[in-house]
Amino acid sequence: MVVNNRHKTNILSTFSTNENDINDENLQILNLNDDQSNTIKHSWQYTVQLNPITFYDENIGVQIHSEEQVWKETRYILLYKKVLGILNKLTWVNFNELLIKFQELPIENKECLENIATIVAFKAFDEHSFGSLYAALCKALNIRITLQNNNGAFEITFKRCVINVCQNYFQNECMDYINTNDTSIEHEQVKKRQKLRTIGCLRFIGELFRKSLLPPSVVHYCISMLQKKKDEKHLEYICNLLRVAGKELNEKINLRDIFNYLEYLTSEDMRSKISPRIRFFIKDVLEMQLNSVQSQKSN
Repeated sequence: MVVNNRHKTNILSTFSTNENDINDENLQILNLNDDQSNTIKHSWQYTVQLNPITFYDENIGVQIHSEEQVWKETRYILLYKKVLGILNKLTWVNFNELLIKFQELPIENKECLENIATIVAFKAFDEHSFGSLYAALCKALNIRITLQNNNGAFEITFKRCVINVCQNYFQNECMDYINTNDTSIEHEQVKKRQKLRTIGCLRFIGELFRKSLLPPSVVHYCISMLQKKKDEKHLEYICNLLRVAGKELNEKINLRDIFNYLEYLTSEDMRSKISPRIRFFIKDVLEMQLNSVQSQKSN
């Protein structure tokens, strides 16, 4: 499966971030490019399609397909493979050692930084159980690229790029619901993989919030937008996000309205309208919330 960027009206202007050293006025939304060409094999399931690299300045007369161009393209592909190699080995045990190796990677331009952020984010989307580990990596990495525009020099960071990837995926996939009549096995497999990745994206957003890389308002906004869809698929998305971030989020923002809504969905009046599987998800989230409240009272 490749990253698919469809032109749609943005649901969000931008995800805000808790990085104090970022000037939001100078940051543009770093969307994935439709003219993507480079692909990196991530696992047997899919490939990650990346932004084309700007290898040369416009004033440098390098011929297309020249030896120098092929050498530079190969160098960037090898860099991305090194990133995947680090991520595949990353554990809590060797975290500090591999963090240093990651920090030392020769990241030279904006496109390269965006591509690496895409690789890390999609790795986190697809490996739900390691979301906390990848979020910790994003918090620890301090990779910056200095750019120039009409207003002068400004910086973009690895953290900002990762957040942009999450934002774009939330806009294009998490909020999208296309009901087709295609019942082929291949189509069902694609839908299943997309659903799992979407759940992974939401859980990773929750982990980024827990690592203080996203403010609570962003997570609350995501929940509110998903709630407006009013279907079981998006209810499951809400439950997965609350499982990760519900406890900490409720300490910063009052989620009483959302939990009241979930309680209503498990009432006898809604029994025939909600599937048992989704009712179980909702009850699990409500039980976690109840335990959290009782724990706070006991302390």
